[in-house]
Amino acid sequence: MTVDDLLLIDCAQAALARHDGLGWQARPDTFWCYVEPPGGRSVRQGWKLHLSATPLSAPLVLARAADVLLRRTCPFKFAKTLAEVEELGSRLCNRGTGGKFLTAYPECDQEELGELAEELHRATAGLPGPGILSDRPYRPGSLVHYRFGVFTGVPMLGNDGSYEAMLIAPDGRLVPDERKAWFSPPSWASPDPFHPLAEAAPTVPRPVLLDGRYLVRKVIRHAFTGGVFLGSDQMTGAEVVIKQARAHTGAGLDGQDIRDRRRHEAELLARFAPSGRTPHPVGVFEQQGDLFLVQESLPGVSLRQWVRENLEPDDGGAWGGPVSQLRDIASELVNLLRLVQDSGFVTQDFTPDNVMILANRELRLIDLEQLAEPGTQVKRSHTPAYAAPERLGAPPSGSAPAPSAALYSLGATLFYLVSGADPALPPDEPQERTAAERIAHWLQRIAPRNAAARLMAPVIVALMDAVPQRRPGLDAVRALLVEAEGPEARPTASRIGDHDLDRLISDGFAHLWDTMDPADDQRLWPTGRNDRGTDPLNVQHGSAGVLGALVRGCQGEPALVEAVQAAADWTARRVGREPRALPGLYFGRSGTAWALLEAGQLLGDDRLRRLAVDLAQRVPIRWPNPDVCHGTAGAGLTQLRFWEATGGEQFLARARTAAEALATAAEHGGGQVRWPIAADFASALAGVVHYGFAHGVAGVGTFLLAAGNATGEPRYTELATSAADTLGSLVRFDRGAAYWPSDDKGGLLKTNWCSGSSGIGTFLIRMWQHSGEDRHADLAVQAALAVRRSRWHMGTCQCHGLAGDGDFLLDLAELLGDKRYREWAAELAESIQPRNALRYGRMVLPDDTGSAVTAGFSTGLSGVLAFLTRLRDGGPRLWLPNSLMVGPRPELAAASDRGE
Repeated sequence: MTVDDLLLIDCAQAALARHDGLGWQARPDTFWCYVEPPGGRSVRQGWKLHLSATPLSAPLVLARAADVLLRRTCPFKFAKTLAEVEELGSRLCNRGTGGKFLTAYPECDQEELGELAEELHRATAGLPGPGILSDRPYRPGSLVHYRFGVFTGVPMLGNDGSYEAMLIAPDGRLVPDERKAWFSPPSWASPDPFHPLAEAAPTVPRPVLLDGRYLVRKVIRHAFTGGVFLGSDQMTGAEVVIKQARAHTGAGLDGQDIRDRRRHEAELLARFAPSGRTPHPVGVFEQQGDLFLVQESLPGVSLRQWVRENLEPDDGGAWGGPVSQLRDIASELVNLLRLVQDSGFVTQDFTPDNVMILANRELRLIDLEQLAEPGTQVKRSHTPAYAAPERLGAPPSGSAPAPSAALYSLGATLFYLVSGADPALPPDEPQERTAAERIAHWLQRIAPRNAAARLMAPVIVALMDAVPQRRPGLDAVRALLVEAEGPEARPTASRIGDHDLDRLISDGFAHLWDTMDPADDQRLWPTGRNDRGTDPLNVQHGSAGVLGALVRGCQGEPALVEAVQAAADWTARRVGREPRALPGLYFGRSGTAWALLEAGQLLGDDRLRRLAVDLAQRVPIRWPNPDVCHGTAGAGLTQLRFWEATGGEQFLARARTAAEALATAAEHGGGQVRWPIAADFASALAGVVHYGFAHGVAGVGTFLLAAGNATGEPRYTELATSAADTLGSLVRFDRGAAYWPSDDKGGLLKTNWCSGSSGIGTFLIRMWQHSGEDRHADLAVQAALAVRRSRWHMGTCQCHGLAGDGDFLLDLAELLGDKRYREWAAELAESIQPRNALRYGRMVLPDDTGSAVTAGFSTGLSGVLAFLTRLRDGGPRLWLPNSLMVGPRPELAAASDRGE
């Protein structure tokens, strides 16, 4: 550990030494350091105090606050390193948790609480720190803030499948401790101890007029450091972009914060204004302690959005227009970097998000705060997949990068331009290939029918060389683009080869076997940062999903039986410790029961089968969330699977109960049927109406169709038909492909299983199998075209990536009897292959971040392996009961030829 890493813990240890009679200890954890008595905290909830700080002020805030808190025997915790303090104030920090450097847990009455807050305020007065959005400040400008929340709380598996410390309501109910980006204590909390007459935050947004001139009309994005808004200038009538910079946020060890960077950006906008290649500055002003930068609103979209809207790789050709147009855009990207360099600057961050493209295809450079003069001190900033290797290891603060770093980012941006994919790759361990070699391999897979990729591949590979000195300069890049002539397309198939497929499967399962740790009582496999705190036994992120994939893998890899036994035993040992059985198939105990059942069937293990049956019978089948992932529909699908496997009529009766609950919960109107998630449900999904498979109409319709097939109850199949008709009324077509909004708010058009074309197609093709009505098959086939078009753009995973999309294409191949869709699925596998990493000689595939390898089913390696194994060996799709299969309809397979 470095001096910076130890500084704050040393401050706490020094404070403890001054109060050595207490017998307290400082206990560092992964992010926090807890300072408590040997028995820990004893109070479950109440009004707690937060102190904010910047990285520079944190040691002094801690030293002064610790002295007060220890003298008053008040337990507390603090962010244990300066890097974590910086993270808490950064743009990426959740707005509900941002700024909370130190948390105090007062175990005292209201009078003593007031005395403590006042003493902390006086001790830290005048020191810098950001305002905490979830709290109310003790006094204006004070570092001391407060909110009602958990101290120890009641640890519980929350409704969304993650462990939370819950509050206890007066009636005994356990409710989540919600950390919103505004002060929102529970309605039943004791009166505000410091401002009992203060008004609550308005529930309806009010018009906001800034500087008496700029009317905010729309939020572009929120961040802890400040929002970005679209507004109108009341003096000129012009549309403007307003960038907020909240005081003391985004601060670093250089003493500067986001306000300094916004002022710097304003200066650069003025300096570059004569070029016409950047937004024109309109004004800078301060209001209520925050700084605001106003600039013209450009009539265009980001390069990222433009690429998404214009690439059409349905036959491998990534661009629907002449390749010369992409070459012109590439040349314009070079010109933007040339403008920066000729003006005496370098850029830390050059990505498809930093460039706007206008209707006439002119480019504009935006977000100029990342520009700096060579050699000046800057706070490191970069976007994953676009940063040069030498920048990844640079210190948090240091000299501005050399111009060669921007050349690497240019290469990465050109890669995105021709492919629609971010060039994110997990590292080899140990490193066996350079980044350029891996990018070259990826481009080789894209290139056979992608003229733009063939044309620009040599330039991209040269720019993404790991050695800065070998990257061609801007003049050389411009010359290469002018002279480049892409080779003719090779007549090679774009489907994955048998050798590559076999290796990905064998190496992937071997990696899962090697990284399993049955001795770890918390998680069977290491997890990614985004998955921490999630249920370790579910399908989505936990052992059940990986176990399901291992069972599937045993078809082609008999040696995996031992791994199945170990994973099933670990899951079986742990499952009894969690008293709460959530219903969902992916986030609940339904998926855990299903996985144990399949493992027990494979192993001939009656103990596992009995445990699975008992668990399935304990799963709730009525739930405020109707969906597949978290709720009733997922529980119902599982009951049907247990009925099929055991013949137990109780499971069919429970499936019927679930179907009745969904029939009651259905909302009809405007010729549509929907299943909203209850607005008062303690869930991040409360009040949401989705159309996709994971959380919406397609998933609920799938269960109702299966329930109708199993029970013979026509009401269920009629509801499923209404669900299919609803989706038919919502479809949006683009060049023959079918897309759907993700929700009733007009969400993005997606192609994934979770909330897009492949999940909806999964339902519709089974609806066609039941009904024989061509309109259902037509839409499923058109959904497949949308999926195929996205094959170079999407990530690898099951939930929202190529593995889930590939399983849908295999469904079509099976149900329509059309081999073409199996070939399309093999194309998706070909798109997955070049993203591999080598881990001690084994070829493994990344999770949904693109830069790490984790085991989970929905977002990680095991879900990809489940698809690849099915592609090679056949078999049914995981996590769907046989009740969906009512017999093939070969006489209707001609429907697959329509909708192209």
